[in-house]
This record gives sequence, C-alpha cells and structure tokens, in this order.
Amino acid sequence: MLYACIDLWIERRIDREKSTKVLLIIPLILLLLSWSILEAISPSLPPFTKEDAIEFATSGEGTDIDLFPDKAGTWKGTFEGYHVQRSTRAKKLNKELYLVTFEENWTNGKRKGHYVMSYKVNRSSVSGYGGSGTTPPYYEKVLEQ
Repeated sequence: MLYACIDLWIERRIDREKSTKVLLIIPLILLLLSWSILEAISPSLPPFTKEDAIEFATSGEGTDIDLFPDKAGTWKGTFEGYHVQRSTRAKKLNKELYLVTFEENWTNGKRKGHYVMSYKVNRSSVSGYGGSGTTPPYYEKVLEQ
C-alpha cells in the first residue's frame, strides 16, 4: 500500500513537471533521523580497562600465554629443577589500546634465561607486538600437561 502511494505521488509530480529531488532527500533525512534516535537510546559501552585487556589476551588456549597469570601480577614456582618467575602486566597506550606484556625469567644453577612477549590489545583484537629472549627449554613438557 505504501509503495503504491509513493508511486502514485511520483507519477503525479512527473506529470506536473515538478522536481523529484525531494525523493532523494527524504530517504537521507529518514536515515539520519533513525540513526540519531538509535544512537541516543543505545547504552554506551563500558570503559575498556587494563583488566579487560589482560583477560582478552589470556582468553585463548593452547599457547605459551596459558602458563602466565590471568591477572596483572607475578607467579613464582619450580618446574623440572628450574626456578620460574612469570609476570603479566598491561600498559595503557591510548583510550582503549593496551600493551599487554608477558615476561618469564628462569634459572637452573648457572643456566639462566629471559623471555618476553608483548601484544597490542583493544576491545576487538589482539595483535603481536614483539618479543625477545629464548623460549624456555621446558615449554614443550609444560604445554603437554
């Protein structure tokens, strides 16, 4: 019914040789009006925090990150004679972008090592940022468990 009314209105405007530019403007106005209304009534997203960034970065499974604390902080322990210290931290880069860093230090007698992985994390993605050091020799055994 609506389509028939609009079609009849357009036909009459063309027969009277009136402009049909209004037909282009009305849909744009309706689009902007509906977008504005929906934007106004939608709840805003809560702020994306350091804790959210760490939680998002550690949410996967089957990677080296599984071994690190799920919250900002440090874990200390031993594995196969290695004294291990793993730390998780986040640094705010801008409004909703964080640099989440996972750092691991290990010692076994005179044998020492340092391993760091960093990721840029925002509300919708995690991307590798960099890393340094060597993978600890016991990782294969730890990840199998």
